[in-house]
Amino acid sequence: MTLATVYAPSATDAWGSVYHIQNVMTLGWLVRGVHHFGSSAMIVLCVLHMTQVFMYGAYRKPRELNWIIGVVMLLLVLGFGLTGYLLPWDQKGYWATQVATSIMESTPGGGIIQSILQGGPEYGNQTLTRFFALHVFVLPLSLTLLIVGHVALFRRHGVTVSPKLSDAQIEDKGAQLFWPYQVFYDLVFSAVVLLCVVALVLTVGVSLEAPADPSSGYEARPEWYFLFLFQLLKYFEGPMALIGTVVIPGLAFGFLFLLPFLDRRMDGKRAFPSKKVAIPFFGMLIGAGALTAVAMSNDANSESFQRGREKADAEARLANSLAARAEGIDARGRVVLMEGLRLYRDKGCESCHGEDTTNDEGEAHKRTAPSLVEYGSPERLARFIKDPNSDEFFGRTVFNDEMPEWEGDGADMHAVVAWLTSLSGRAHDFNPEVVKRGADVFSEGDCESCHNHPKVDPLSDDYEPQPGPDLVGFQGYEWLRGLIRNASHKSYFGGSLTIQSAKKAMPAYPDLTHDELDLLVTWLLAGAPGAR
Repeated sequence: MTLATVYAPSATDAWGSVYHIQNVMTLGWLVRGVHHFGSSAMIVLCVLHMTQVFMYGAYRKPRELNWIIGVVMLLLVLGFGLTGYLLPWDQKGYWATQVATSIMESTPGGGIIQSILQGGPEYGNQTLTRFFALHVFVLPLSLTLLIVGHVALFRRHGVTVSPKLSDAQIEDKGAQLFWPYQVFYDLVFSAVVLLCVVALVLTVGVSLEAPADPSSGYEARPEWYFLFLFQLLKYFEGPMALIGTVVIPGLAFGFLFLLPFLDRRMDGKRAFPSKKVAIPFFGMLIGAGALTAVAMSNDANSESFQRGREKADAEARLANSLAARAEGIDARGRVVLMEGLRLYRDKGCESCHGEDTTNDEGEAHKRTAPSLVEYGSPERLARFIKDPNSDEFFGRTVFNDEMPEWEGDGADMHAVVAWLTSLSGRAHDFNPEVVKRGADVFSEGDCESCHNHPKVDPLSDDYEPQPGPDLVGFQGYEWLRGLIRNASHKSYFGGSLTIQSAKKAMPAYPDLTHDELDLLVTWLLAGAPGAR
């Protein structure tokens, strides 16, 4: 309930609201952590409780209905897990749910159920809203009603004691079986479970991965309690997939539902389960555990999966750090700088400006345009002026050797950097005298032979383009918007000496929307985080 007061169930706001819970709300990280690990603990305890009930033979007459209700409750608890891990709308939850629903789609009639759950052909606001409604309304109400019936039947039929106790031992214990001793034991055990959950929150913590990106190549895995199904499906391909998705799970739950009728004792005496039901029951538990262990072991020993995991973890750290910066999360629920980074990748900019990499096949990718790391910073600008033809800047481009290296002293270069940085209109801690000195150094030097001075009006009749970019608003918001739109314009790299080179260097992007441009420029002015 506490989480629901802050959580926003929409594809635009979900991630941001969970980030707020995790990082801004007082003790929000603790509440979310207890909720996260508590859900796993609930599944474990349900299985343990069902095993104890099975061992005591508490599924036999007259408790058949109570056992069946318990099996349905177990399915509902698993339903909580399935509907819950989509809600953060992060990469892990988004793709893990995709895995689960794709399994559902492969079953007879599963496509219809999947479409109803998704609210359409793909994941979006309707999907998140429906999963949220199931998670916080439908499933809790259904589980509550079943618990009431479960407890009512339990009180009607009484406690089923261990078959190993004799009638004389039971009579000696009398009312001590439940009150007050069992109540005390339950309270102590509940406290131990809660302490274990809190310990996991404090030591392991709950991750929040990068916001869901349907276009990304994320290697998904379901939560640990569904890993056995994920591993099971690997053994059945093509037409045989139904065996893993329908036949085996159907037989397993069919066995649980029919268990009271498969193992009857007509004499009414207490007894442990017979071998004909004990073997398949514990066989299912051992099989599920073994499949889960195999799935975890395969992932632990898979280099490609571990590389993908490292990449996802790095993206998660980046997204959370970007959300904490001044640009933060906008009114549309987007991590502003993360969206700028995604546009940089989606529009193909990374193919030229991205750092050198080597893919899984050993193929190398070399950067062919200037690196954008720390873009707009005085430090990067100083490195550029000192050596524009270095490997970091024009060294790998068609503009190599067109701009000479700096030959003045360090103080003058610092002054020029201060002056050029001031042209963007952004606040920087530079001494006004140093900025003025930079303007004088620019005018006194040979810089104006390649760059129009900021005082030159590009709309005047006597305006003449120069080989290098104009400096009006240099590296500021509007200057960058124009550069991204069309780098070959005469105000940028479309001067008389370099226009042909410019056309070969960077394509124009006239179709970028105002919003996309704004995101890209904001990301660049923040230093292009994640561009490495």
